[in-house]
Amino acid sequence: MRVLPILLLLAAAAAAQELPDGPGKADVVKVCDSCHGVSTLIGEARTLSQWNDVVNDMVARGAQGSDDELRRVVEYLAKTFPPATKINVNTAAAKELESKLDISSKDAEALVHYREQNGKFQSFDDLKKVSGLDLKKIEAKRDRLAY
Repeated sequence: MRVLPILLLLAAAAAAQELPDGPGKADVVKVCDSCHGVSTLIGEARTLSQWNDVVNDMVARGAQGSDDELRRVVEYLAKTFPPATKINVNTAAAKELESKLDISSKDAEALVHYREQNGKFQSFDDLKKVSGLDLKKIEAKRDRLAY
C-alpha cells in the first residue's frame, strides 16, 4: 500500500480548504504548498508588485510553475491578501476605530473625544497625548493610520 501519495493528497486537500476560493487558488496550492504550506500566506498583506517579488524570490529558491501558473498565483495572492487599508483617525467614528484597529471601545471613544476637544491629530506623536489610551496596541498598527 502506498501511504505517502495518499498523505500528500490529503495534505493538499487540507491546505486548499484554508484558502478562500477564487481563480488561481489551485495554482497557489500546487506551487506554494509543497515547500512551506499555504498557511504561511494567510494574514500576509502585500500589493500586486510585492506579491510578484515574493513569487519571484520563491522561484529563485526552487518553486516551480509555468509562467501562466505563476501569474495566476500572483494575481490570486494580490486579490486575496491585499494590503490593509488605512483608517483616518481624524474622521473615523469610534465604532470604526474600535473594529479596524482592534482596540477597546474605551480607547476608541477617548480618541474621538480628544480630537473633538483638541482638533485633528497631525501625527502618531499626537496620539500620545490622549489620556488613558493603550498606546502599545495602537502603535502595533501605526502603519495603518492616516491623519
